[in-house]
Amino acid sequence: SRALPHPSPAPSAALHVRACPQVEIMGACMNAGAAAPEAKYAADEVSTAQPPPPPTDSVPVPTSAPSAAPSVHGSSQAASPGPSVNTRSGVASAEFIDRSRLPRYDPFAEDQFDWRWEKEAGQWRSYPLHDAVELERCWKVYQAAQDGPSLAKLSLLKTEVVVDFARMTAQAGEGRPRKIQRQRPPDDWLNNSYFFDAFKEALRQAGIKVETSPEEMFDFRYVQDFRDTKDDGRKMFRGGREYMLPAGWKRFAVQVRGAYDGGDNAWLREDDSGWAVAYHGTSKEGLPGILCAGFRVGDRQKFEKETGAGVYCTPTIDVAQHYSKPTFLRGRSVQIVLQLRVKPSAINPITDPKAHEFERKYWVINNPEDIRAYGVLIRELPLRSWIPPEVMVYGRSHPGLRQLLDDLEKEIKQVEGR
Repeated sequence: SRALPHPSPAPSAALHVRACPQVEIMGACMNAGAAAPEAKYAADEVSTAQPPPPPTDSVPVPTSAPSAAPSVHGSSQAASPGPSVNTRSGVASAEFIDRSRLPRYDPFAEDQFDWRWEKEAGQWRSYPLHDAVELERCWKVYQAAQDGPSLAKLSLLKTEVVVDFARMTAQAGEGRPRKIQRQRPPDDWLNNSYFFDAFKEALRQAGIKVETSPEEMFDFRYVQDFRDTKDDGRKMFRGGREYMLPAGWKRFAVQVRGAYDGGDNAWLREDDSGWAVAYHGTSKEGLPGILCAGFRVGDRQKFEKETGAGVYCTPTIDVAQHYSKPTFLRGRSVQIVLQLRVKPSAINPITDPKAHEFERKYWVINNPEDIRAYGVLIRELPLRSWIPPEVMVYGRSHPGLRQLLDDLEKEIKQVEGR
């Protein structure tokens, strides 16, 4: 069969893994600090920890009065303003929970809870995970004290509120309180423990031993689950480019805050002043190199004459996932895709009229310093359901792909025979 040009950006995003006997080096490459989350899609609140200015797609805690509705904890009577009452003592208290007594957040604890607020009567919305973490920490102090304070000052949905755990309400300013709930979510196989165990296994198979703590690599307060996200037609933008959410995936935030530009986190902003969002499909073998040493420009650049040599990425995760061959980790067949921020002025889109439609969804970034990985995305996908990028460009019937597809079928049968 005749030689087949490689449609994939993989060669041009080849990774250099420097001597890295343990992931203490990886921790140094990442630098500790709060990660940058992305906005939840088709929701009325936003999970974010970005510096000002705030994103336009965030919604403050509502202040209109809801109808009475029973909650999982606390009274089912209509919420009313006024001082909180400690239901254990019946004494009104203006004291607030001492934040120095808050327990440390354990991302691997089994008792993780979902905190929700009532948007309208009977309509509940979940708080972002980092807000739920703070609510849970305060709740544990409240529960442990027999006659302690029941009030807590918190920032929820980017709005300063007073939470009354005795009445199970949250009140913003002079607005009327909103009812809140605490619920145990259903079991999920793709939890923090599975993710980090699978992450360590992928690195072990690449010859890297993990000795850094999970919290030094990832900020588990900003895990975001997009697996049930539906497109409602709304558009969001980062760095002046449309931001297409990773629907169908679960995102784990890399510790990157303060790691670049002398600690300036402006590149993480969720408006036009921040960097654009893109995706890069990678294998378990490629992941350590990116996180340890970053990207490097490789050889065999198909569109080098048009765009110059560079690192390939795409604003569309449905394109990036074709470069992430599913791998069997901890009993599951999963794909891994990196979520990136790229400097808007550095983006060179593929515009060659001879390029396949699939290839015209690539961005080329000439300088690797203009592209930064800040999230690891993972989803379950059987190997049989995966389509290699060569097939997307040249089709299954191309004679140059016969050997690739034969080898893939053999591998699929081996996996399914386990």
